[in-house]
Amino acid sequence: MGTVAIIVNPAAGKDIRRLVAEASPVSDASKVGTLRRAVIGAMEGGATRVIMSGDRRGLAERAIDRLEASAEIEIMDAPAADSAHSTREAAALCRSRGVGAVVVLGGDGTHRDVAKGWRDAPIVALSTGTNNVFPRPHEATVAGEAAALVATEKVPLAAVTHRAKTIDVQLDDGENDLGLVDVVLTNDRFTAARAVWSPDGVREIVATIAEPGSVGLSAIAAAVAHQDRRAPGAVHVRCDPNAASRVRAPIAPGLYASIGLMSHRHLEAGDSVTLKGPGVLSFDGERDRTLGADRTATATIRVDGPRVIDVGRALAWASGRE
Repeated sequence: MGTVAIIVNPAAGKDIRRLVAEASPVSDASKVGTLRRAVIGAMEGGATRVIMSGDRRGLAERAIDRLEASAEIEIMDAPAADSAHSTREAAALCRSRGVGAVVVLGGDGTHRDVAKGWRDAPIVALSTGTNNVFPRPHEATVAGEAAALVATEKVPLAAVTHRAKTIDVQLDDGENDLGLVDVVLTNDRFTAARAVWSPDGVREIVATIAEPGSVGLSAIAAAVAHQDRRAPGAVHVRCDPNAASRVRAPIAPGLYASIGLMSHRHLEAGDSVTLKGPGVLSFDGERDRTLGADRTATATIRVDGPRVIDVGRALAWASGRE
């Protein structure tokens, strides 16, 4: 009881969108400061132990340097290489260690990796990446405090969380994967630099979040339909660069694009969409899997993802205002 974990993606905020768009880089120094404030907040909220993910850059070690700690602080062993796999492993380790809440620092892709390691993890989703549709821009100090309030059971988990949706993808070769915000089929042949920044190759979008103000491929869905993150369901959009109907959307920070639309429809929880190759599947803004010409993937909407902690509500509950 009382254990908070903090998982940070050291590579978040440093991809190709700094070159092809106007995305701002997120420096290691900024992440160190954010980590330090999250630890301070967690201790203020009553955490007795804080477990931090390790990495090759030593972000956690720098964050707690000369910090007066009122809780036991443990840093996980650094992985051989910083990667999506190491983030998933860190999340799985948190689950096995009985962590009460996790502060996740990263963008949509990082939170997807955490969900792949611990599907129903109780998390505070803190944005430090490029596509920040799933995580929110909380101050790390109160994010850490909210996580500790949940981990110490000072506030009930069910009262201050909502269950995130997932897009479960089953490939015809038996493999499976998931996205939290969107799964997109593009005309690309290779995963290449992973980040999707050109709209012409986008063929189909399945988005669980299509809210005004979103930036990324889900912004295309938001331009034609609304899907709240807390409401069951999703939006399925079919695109064609030659279509007569067009919308403009911010597909990356500082980058608007015109996209041709063929159709869009609402999906209920449990509904599925079959995506047919050839092409590449993008998960939460990153190209990850190649589909051959005779390959298919089935995307199904679920409501059994991470339990997302509402920071403001947790703090209000603790102060007796809920």
